[in-house]
Order: sequence, then C-alpha cells, then structure tokens
Amino acid sequence: MELIQALKKFGFTQQESLMYVTLCKMGAMTGYEAAKVSGISRSNAYAALSSLVEKGGAIVSSEDSSKYTAIPREELILNLRRSCESTLEFLEENLPEQEEEEAPYLTISGYGNTLDKMRNMILLAKGWVYLSVSSSTVKLLTSDLENCIERGLKVVILSDEDPHLSGAVFMHNEAPAENVRIIADTSEVIVGTLEVNKGQCLYSKNKHLVSLMREALLNEIELIKIRGI
Repeated sequence: MELIQALKKFGFTQQESLMYVTLCKMGAMTGYEAAKVSGISRSNAYAALSSLVEKGGAIVSSEDSSKYTAIPREELILNLRRSCESTLEFLEENLPEQEEEEAPYLTISGYGNTLDKMRNMILLAKGWVYLSVSSSTVKLLTSDLENCIERGLKVVILSDEDPHLSGAVFMHNEAPAENVRIIADTSEVIVGTLEVNKGQCLYSKNKHLVSLMREALLNEIELIKIRGI
C-alpha cells in the first residue's frame, strides 16, 4: 500500500498526505519550497499545509512563521490510533443490533473480503473451530488461530502440512490448494475457494447447512484416522 493511499484512509486528502510525506522527508519548509519539491501549485500547497496544521499533522515553526514542520511520525500514529479507537468505541456502543431473521446464504467475493470473513469468523468463535484448508491458507490465519488457542478454544486443522501450532489438533489431508471449509461453534460455516488475489465463498448460519458441513468434516476426520495418515 502506498503512503499517500494509507494516509487518505485516515481522513487526509491527497494533497495533505503529499505535504506530510514531503515534510517528513525534507524537514521544515515554506509553502513555496514544498510546492516546488512536490510538484503542485503554490496555492494548493499552502491550502494543504494550512489544513494539515488544523488536522494535527504539521505545525508552524515558532522561529519562522513561514515554515511548516511535520509532527513526528510516532506522534501521528499515536494520534490516529487514539482517534480510531475512540470512533470504534462509539460505533460499538451506538450501532443498532441487526434484527434476527432466517439465516441467509451469503456470497462473499474478492480475496480481501473472503480472508477478512474467515479471520472474523475465527476470532469471534466461542467454543471451537474446525478448518479444512491448505497450508498456505493456515499461514494467513496463524495469528487468529493462536488467539483462539490462547482463549482455550478447540482448534482442529485438516491440511497438507503441519503448521506446528501448539494446542491445535492437526490431521494430514490432501485437498485442492484453493479449497476452504471452516466451521465455528456448530453455528456458522464458510466454504469456497481462496487463491492469490481472488476468492469466493459461501457463508451461512443456516442450521441445515452447518449440520451437513459438520457431518462431512467429522466423516473426513474418521476416514483420516482409518487410513492412519
């Protein structure tokens, strides 16, 4: 992810982000100097620097009021983290609960969306998690699985390679590398594919689908035991 795009995610404009990065690299500068280095017009540079100061990303030099200095990156990150935590706390307290309805079947498309759903499902599990995924997918989920184990959850992994996760049950199983099957707490399931830069899965809390997937995984586990793999 590029620096400018990353800063924009936290409310800075394109030009404010450019000014902050420029000041970090070059040190204290006037609007004229910043415009010359960054390649934008002086009017846009001065406007961006002024709004950057208002947002706490830069300060005006006490020795020379025509010069701007970026706040240290450590301070910026602390400020952004504090702001994010405050916003998340507000949302957690005030967002309305979703009305209960018959469990739908949801199609999740895209690599990032699919991976996020898998990770969230694992992190929100309360009792146990069963996974039938490739070793490459396990690596993507390692920190989330470790979190489950630390919380005392049962974690069972069916995969082509032992991830050596202390506290997890591993069973060797060969399957297409892109296939994904995860069940959590006998209450939700995700099944589909996850490949480099693309993915598509079906997610549901439908009791019948969850029951079918659970039985399929348990049968698969029994076959693995019988084969002695």
